[in-house]
Amino acid sequence: MRFFTRPDGAAYNFLGGRRRWLWAALGAWALAGPLAAHAQADGWPSRPIKLIVPYPPGGLTDIVSRALSEELGRQLGTQIVIENKAGAGGQVGLEQMLQAPRDGYTIGLVVPATMITLPLTTPSYKIKPLEQFEPITAAVETFLTLIVDSKLGINTLQDFIATAKRNPGKFNYGTPGVGTSFHFNNVAMAVKVGIDTVHVPYQGEVKVISDVVAGTLQYSLVSNAGKPFIDGGQVKALAVSSAKRVTSQPNVPTFKEQGVDFQSDGWVGYVVAKGTPKPIVDRISAAFSRTLQNPAVNKRLSDMGYIVTGSTPEQFTRDVQEGLRTYGDIIRSGRIKLD
Repeated sequence: MRFFTRPDGAAYNFLGGRRRWLWAALGAWALAGPLAAHAQADGWPSRPIKLIVPYPPGGLTDIVSRALSEELGRQLGTQIVIENKAGAGGQVGLEQMLQAPRDGYTIGLVVPATMITLPLTTPSYKIKPLEQFEPITAAVETFLTLIVDSKLGINTLQDFIATAKRNPGKFNYGTPGVGTSFHFNNVAMAVKVGIDTVHVPYQGEVKVISDVVAGTLQYSLVSNAGKPFIDGGQVKALAVSSAKRVTSQPNVPTFKEQGVDFQSDGWVGYVVAKGTPKPIVDRISAAFSRTLQNPAVNKRLSDMGYIVTGSTPEQFTRDVQEGLRTYGDIIRSGRIKLD
């Protein structure tokens, strides 16, 4: 044991004193992380927050984000600046979010394609969502509408199922591409009702709808973009894939109402980069929740045809995990060919 004499004449145990100093230093270091995070959150936000929409302006994701941005900014006490960064199926914008400092000043928009289908189907998609993203909320659920060529004389879901079963391999449907969520949902519906139909991939949804109008396609599941054609009587709407009837199409029954347990899994959600301090993540999550509960915001989104959900980060994570399992099973079954 090594002792030294202190200036007051008392013996000093050098090793014991050093050991106590080290323990004190380690304790201070252990507290520094949480304290620094809370200190950072206390002054946050002190400037505008960027919300990256990884798709072009004017689409579903852009419209939903702009409907939320003003109230979300009010809840957080700052301005929300929406930045459209399209490219590579959403990868360009989300990579930009991942390259930004993990300080809560950059939020990213995600959809099933960027969180589920692209990671499962596209080797060039390098983002690993559940490893690199901190889920905030799935703000709204979207829905799909089963439309058919109005010239077929099919007026109900059960008529459609019976007619398709009498004509195996002769009903064609379109989607905006192989491996898209539209493709997966059409396959899931066909399996659920027991029909054998043919997939025709397109480059976008508008051409799908116009080809159902023309009779080139017999049917498809389409987004709210099909509403003008439904209202104009150019196609017949048979069912919506939501849990309950939607405000924008109140006269169209759900699949479940008609005896088919099918519901699509579309949504628009928001994330930050993993590593963002938890107090800031919690603050963003709470602000989204209050924004979605705002009556004016809620009505605006409902009138657009969306179903306001505002899931918690934990529920959002579970939904993505379930989607990965479900879509993975469909791929392994061979019902979707990605080549």
